[in-house]
Amino acid sequence: MTRFTLILVLCAPALAAAAPANPCSVSGTAYDFAGRPLRDAVVRLTDTRSQSAAFLVTDAQAGFAFADLAPDAHYRIDLLSAPTVVTGSRLPTRSILGMSPAFACMAGNTAHADVRMQVY
Repeated sequence: MTRFTLILVLCAPALAAAAPANPCSVSGTAYDFAGRPLRDAVVRLTDTRSQSAAFLVTDAQAGFAFADLAPDAHYRIDLLSAPTVVTGSRLPTRSILGMSPAFACMAGNTAHADVRMQVY
């Protein structure tokens, strides 16, 4: 028990440093071509500087919400297709069906960014 307590005491500063101070969050809604809410769609949040990404599936109202994000960063939301397997490959791939403009997420705030299917 003493060893476990010692490990917790020694690791606590490292764990605290890993968590973003005063994080931000991003929420929005996914829409199809006609502007109807698109539920059960996969959205990807990408940090435009580090290129790190997080994924969510939209809820019954086509909404999504990413929490505890790095503050003062710039993000983009992508709407992704269902996975498909390319002929000659066994790896499922997804296409980008739509993307939001890049936006900033300031410390302690919630940014709102909707994404809509687009025709390319």
